[in-house]
Amino acid sequence: MAVNMSNIPRAEKREIAQKLRTKLADRAAAGPAEPALDAYIPELDAVLLALTAPITGNILADTQRTALLAKLDAIDCEVDTRYRHVESYIDIEAHRRVGPNVVSALALQKAAFPDGLAHVDDPIPAENRVCREALTVLRSEDYAPTVAAIGLPADWLKSWEAWLDQSETVYGEIEHARTARKTHVSAGQDAEGDFVEICVRLRRYVGSRAKSSDKARVAEGKVLLAPLLDEMAKLRALAAARATHRENEKKPATAAVAAAVAPVAPDATAAAGEDQPR
Repeated sequence: MAVNMSNIPRAEKREIAQKLRTKLADRAAAGPAEPALDAYIPELDAVLLALTAPITGNILADTQRTALLAKLDAIDCEVDTRYRHVESYIDIEAHRRVGPNVVSALALQKAAFPDGLAHVDDPIPAENRVCREALTVLRSEDYAPTVAAIGLPADWLKSWEAWLDQSETVYGEIEHARTARKTHVSAGQDAEGDFVEICVRLRRYVGSRAKSSDKARVAEGKVLLAPLLDEMAKLRALAAARATHRENEKKPATAAVAAAVAPVAPDATAAAGEDQPR
């Protein structure tokens, strides 16, 4: 497999950028001034910031999302509980042995909860939608008289709605955190591309700033690029080791196949016996 700078993990890219920046800054401080080379220092500063920001942003977004998920779970439990309370209350009134509101309560149950409690474990947005529809029925002009007649507590409906409002608000915040995380990931990918682009240009510049006969300047260039060159050498060594390992894994299988198809030599004793006169 070909090895290039894109194969360097992001954390290592950040570390390499920091080391390159330090070496260039030290050289600039020691002098002499070399504007074309020194210009890479602020560029590396920008890349370092870009490589660090997505990681920090990811951590913050993940932490926020984890906290919001725990909060949403607690709120959803409250929504479930009120869903059960209201549905069960109406179910009890609809299945009394006798009473003036049995028929109307049964009609209310079928209109508000056609599937009973079947949606209590649905995904939160789906369950919330079912709960909202039930609330709409319970507060409609057609069924309000029945709700009042069976004595369904109005506070139950207010509380249920309030928990639904909270659930939908927190769910929206979670979606926002998820979007923020995707944005940080995308920004990180852009930063990695910028790292590769700057390193390619830096290598070309350092390689062109000295003739091969200028040993001191060539050596200085190698020192300046050492953080990048060392990492690339390590990646190539790892790639070569993996390739060798894969080849070695294939060899036993190849030998086994060859042994299976090779002709079997006749037994020497048997061959000698066949030469004896009968």
